[in-house]
Parts: sequence; C-alpha cells; structure tokens
Amino acid sequence: MTHTIRPYQHADLARLHAINRASEPGVGAVSQNALAAIISEGDCFVTESTEGMIAGFLLTLGPDAAYASKNYHWFDERYENYVYVDRIAIAPQVRGNGLGAALYKHAFQHYAGTTLLIGCEVNTAPPNPGSMRFHTRAGFKPVGEQTFRDDYAVSYLARRLSS
Repeated sequence: MTHTIRPYQHADLARLHAINRASEPGVGAVSQNALAAIISEGDCFVTESTEGMIAGFLLTLGPDAAYASKNYHWFDERYENYVYVDRIAIAPQVRGNGLGAALYKHAFQHYAGTTLLIGCEVNTAPPNPGSMRFHTRAGFKPVGEQTFRDDYAVSYLARRLSS
C-alpha cells in the first residue's frame, strides 16, 4: 500500500483523534477539541494511503505558540529558531511500515533552510524505549531532561536541520 503525505484538512480531525487515542500513552491523551486547538497553532502533516485511509500524523509547533504544554515551553524558553514535535502517531494496524520515518523525513525537508532544529520529548518514566530507539534512528540527540513526578519524566531530544 502506497502512502502520501499532505497537510491537515479539517475533515481529518475525527480520524486523527482516533489514531491519537489508539497511541496513548505513547502520546498524550487529548479531547478532539483540544487536538483541534493544538493543530490550529502549528503544522500537521498527515499520511494517507492511495485508498484514502489516514494512517498517521505528525504535529509541530513553532516559537511563541499559545500552548500550555510544559514540554513545549521547555523548548520555547531555550531556542528561538525551532519547531517542536508535539506528537507523532501511527494507526496500530500499520505501525512498523516506515510511516513514522516518512513523516519525519517530510518534516525535515519542509523545515530545512528556515528552521535550525526540530525538537521533541520521549517519556523516560514511564519508559518508552521504542520511541527512544525510533527517534535515535531519526537522528535526534538528547539535549535535556525533566522529572515532573516520580511516575513522569522525559528526555528532550533535538535534531539540527540542514540549511
């Protein structure tokens, strides 16, 4: 099955929310309205099969977005020219087929030449070793960490983009 990557369309919202829910706790839980609000603040790239099935998405935010996430603000306080990956989620039935890597490749190309780095966080408590391996393979390097509670901590990762 061939997939293309395209910008978000409002009609995608219910499917993206379903994919997000199926991806918890690897991505944060949000209501459909909250997801729409986050999308309105940034860029959302959607991967869709030639048959029209939406299979995943990557959602980014640039500097100074009106977004209350402590992880987003960690990047916003330290960097000026960046994009933050708020979430990347792939439908469970198509995981392992390279769609996440394709979404990141698209984002790297989209922001290259205008943005210095792309950042994200990966949970370390509870641990998410699959996400850490995935992001390491995509060229992300640790740039910080934060513990919020005994049961919630993250590693901040960044990848420099080519100009």
